[in-house]
Amino acid sequence: MEANNDNTQTHVVLSQGAMVQHYRIIKKIGAGGMGEVFLAEDTKLDRKVALKFLPSHIAQDADVRTRFTREAKAVAKLDHPNIVTIHEVGEFSGRPFFAMQYIKGKTLQHYCSEETVSVGKIVNLILQIAEGLTQAHAVGITHRDIKSANIIVDQEFRPKILDFGLATVQGGDALTKAGSTLGTVAYMSPEQARGSKVDHRSDLFSLGVVTYELLTGRTPFKRRNETGTMHAIINESPEPLERYKSDVPAELQRIVTKCLAKNANERYQSAADLAADLRVLERTATSGEHETSGQSAASQPSIAVLPFANMSADSENEYFADGLTEELLNVLAKNPELKVIGRTSCFAFKGKQEDLREIGKKLGVGTILEGSVRKAGNRVRITVQLVNTSDGFHLWSETYDKVIEDIFAVQDEIAGAVAKALDITLLGKSPEKQIKNPESYALLLQAQQAMLKWNKESALEAIDLFQKAIEIEPDSARAWAGIARVYMMQSSYGFEDTQSAYVKAKDAALKALALDDKLAEAYEVMGLIRWRLELHFDEADSAFRKAYELAPSNTRMVSSLSAFLGSMGKFEESLSMSKLAVELDPLNPETHVNHGKILLHKGQFAEARVEIQKALELSPEMTSLYGNLGWTYLLQGKFDEALSATEKEKAPGYRNCVLAKVYHAMGEKQKSDEALEHLLSMPDKISWAYQIALVYSYRNERDHAFKWLEIARTSQDAGIPLAKVSPFFKNLHDDPRWPVFLKKMGFPD
Repeated sequence: MEANNDNTQTHVVLSQGAMVQHYRIIKKIGAGGMGEVFLAEDTKLDRKVALKFLPSHIAQDADVRTRFTREAKAVAKLDHPNIVTIHEVGEFSGRPFFAMQYIKGKTLQHYCSEETVSVGKIVNLILQIAEGLTQAHAVGITHRDIKSANIIVDQEFRPKILDFGLATVQGGDALTKAGSTLGTVAYMSPEQARGSKVDHRSDLFSLGVVTYELLTGRTPFKRRNETGTMHAIINESPEPLERYKSDVPAELQRIVTKCLAKNANERYQSAADLAADLRVLERTATSGEHETSGQSAASQPSIAVLPFANMSADSENEYFADGLTEELLNVLAKNPELKVIGRTSCFAFKGKQEDLREIGKKLGVGTILEGSVRKAGNRVRITVQLVNTSDGFHLWSETYDKVIEDIFAVQDEIAGAVAKALDITLLGKSPEKQIKNPESYALLLQAQQAMLKWNKESALEAIDLFQKAIEIEPDSARAWAGIARVYMMQSSYGFEDTQSAYVKAKDAALKALALDDKLAEAYEVMGLIRWRLELHFDEADSAFRKAYELAPSNTRMVSSLSAFLGSMGKFEESLSMSKLAVELDPLNPETHVNHGKILLHKGQFAEARVEIQKALELSPEMTSLYGNLGWTYLLQGKFDEALSATEKEKAPGYRNCVLAKVYHAMGEKQKSDEALEHLLSMPDKISWAYQIALVYSYRNERDHAFKWLEIARTSQDAGIPLAKVSPFFKNLHDDPRWPVFLKKMGFPD
């Protein structure tokens, strides 16, 4: 007979051979604050099971027994490979029990403290647990006691969640206190620790604690006693994972941080969203392509150039400080040995007094270049320093007092010093010719800043500034490339007639290339022209690849090549590039949108939704993001969510395009017709030809779909090159007119 020395000793001794209905006890295999567990033989079905009995001090409460039975029956209906199956719910000698699947294996607690697991395997384990929680939460079941001891890993290394429903039984504060241990408290969410209302997001916090524990061997908030632990859970931030484990991907740090948000509204709002993020990470973590929270797995040198502070007496010289920052970014981005963070992510820290080590973690870089600029007339003083983000140590610093005409030489000297400090070969150089006229250079920088606003007025302002720069220096290749890009922007956003903008863009791009055949920006614009307007795909491919070759760490060059490859159906190469763009510019919503669209075209709709949502977190007001989000929900068959997201879309044309498809999917033909009619009644409906074709195709109205596809093709609609890979045209793929259309478009077989 086994002695029962724990505080949940039964009033009926269960020894080896004792019968509990048709179950024969083999041995006691566990005990804790919420019950005892016995290994038993099911004599009816000749199988081993685990019997769990509710503790005596709780079992005496009739209401608790009723709730336990009701909730255990609800959990028994769950059928998921990552949730332990409950076979039966019963009562023996006044104590409720349930018979559950017996798993041979070890709990996650073993892998936290005794056996090391690779990052890739940890990501896979947590992903499977999140998938199990997804099903449980979908039917209204919250675990409330997710911890490493409550998850067992079977012999196939598949995790299974134990004790579903038991923590729910605990309910109020008294039961929680009576049945808790320090180990359980260490996994509580802040709302649990405060005794506040708990929902499914509490499980996600606890799973974040488990993930942290698997990675580091310790829970993030555990202190000397329960009071200290609860205080830490409610008030303190966990230490960065890299303090305990050096090879943690930056994306995994972001995921864990989001799970551990104190405010439930700032966490993942569903286990499904968490699982989608982990699924994306798993592919990179297992292939070794991920970035750690500092340097990459291959220790690739990495740098972020923060916006230089404008120390000039004249605040109007802000453009000069920003422009110099961008110039350095462009020079450094030409080096394939160096990971250079993109402009948007770097400029997200403009004017913020944030610890450089924290910025380094957020951007996933080992070094940061920062400085200040003081401009007075034709003279400029530049102070710059290179900082190691792991310890805040200054690797190099210098001050330059120069005239404007020497600015390119200063940029090259700074880039050279960075290369030397990071032990890389400097390939990027500023243009060979020096500035002829400081006024032209100032106009160029101002035009580049105007372009960043991306609206009709700023586009016209940028063109005017570029043209003034060209009047002073007609052989300025960068000014011509800038003009070409602005005209392409005007064409894409409908700010100018497509054909007129196209002619002007091509003319300017050709002039830029004639003046400088090593200008990445000119090749990228030419790629856009060949791809979106001329449909010359081979030439577009060459242009985009040349731009990427010349500036391999320039986010725009990477993103453009990625988008083009995706439109050609080259998804693996495209996704590799779009992931790189996200790594290079993680705080840029456009990199996430591009990555999301490629995932969507590839058919990975849940992962696509996660990327669009990340973009929305970064830029809630970004045009068309809600429409894109509606797309992803629609393609997942989540029509209510699709409708809710799309109704927030601000662009009326885009909103009606998506609404027409959503209402069609919901079987509401009249509303779908109304949304389509809004599209067809727009004065510029020709510019929406591609979107109209999408709607007709989705509604399986093929004649109309092909009619509008032809209109889109002949009107050089910027969306038409995506037709081959869009999931909304699948209804046309078995139509004999489809291959004819693709041939007209010039798509390769």
